[in-house]
Amino acid sequence: MIDIYHFSKPLSTHCLTTEQCLTNITSDIAQHAHLHFVPLINMDFIANLENHALTPSKSHRISDSSEILFNVILDFKAAQLEGNKKARTFLVQLQHELLINQKNYTSTLVAQLLDKIGINHANFLINRANKETISAIIKDQKFAEKIMQKKCATIALTFSQENDTQVLTDFSVNDLVLAFAPHLTPTVDTDSLLQSLKSYAY
Repeated sequence: MIDIYHFSKPLSTHCLTTEQCLTNITSDIAQHAHLHFVPLINMDFIANLENHALTPSKSHRISDSSEILFNVILDFKAAQLEGNKKARTFLVQLQHELLINQKNYTSTLVAQLLDKIGINHANFLINRANKETISAIIKDQKFAEKIMQKKCATIALTFSQENDTQVLTDFSVNDLVLAFAPHLTPTVDTDSLLQSLKSYAY
C-alpha cells in the first residue's frame, strides 16, 4: 500500500493544480493507494490555538487572509469526518471557487458545495465546532513539520511494505509523472497521462 501526502498552503493555484494532478495519478497506481491532503497554516497560529489563546470564532480576526485560510482548513477537517474522498473533493471545489472564480469565502458558498458533494450540513457544523477537529488540525501540522523539515511544500510517498518514505519537493507536472511512473499500472501511457495533467494548469 502507498500513502500519498500533499503538504501545502491551500490558497494558491499551484496547490490546487497539484491536488488535481495527484487525484488523477492516484487512480492509475497499481498498488492500493491512499491520498491525503494536509493543508498548512502558520505554526505560530497553531501554537496559540493549542495554548487556548485563540478560539476559532468569527469575532476573532488576525487578518482577512489568515481568517479565510483557517476557515478553509477547518471546513476541510470537518468535512473529512464525513469521508476522506468527499473532503478532498470539497477542498478542491472550494479552492476553485475562491482562486479561479474569485468568489468571496462565505458560509453560503460552503453550504452550496456541501450540498453539491453530498456532505450532511448538520453533521458538518457539529464537526466544525468540535474541539477534536482543532486537535486534528494541530496533529496534521506537527506531522507536516516532521516530514517537511522546513521545506515550503512537499509530497511524501510512504510505502508500507518497504517501511520507506520518499519525499518530493520539486513537483512540476513532468516531475510528478516521473516520480509516480514506477508505481503506475502497466496499461497507463505516461505521455497521455502527462497531457491530461497539463490541462489542470491555471
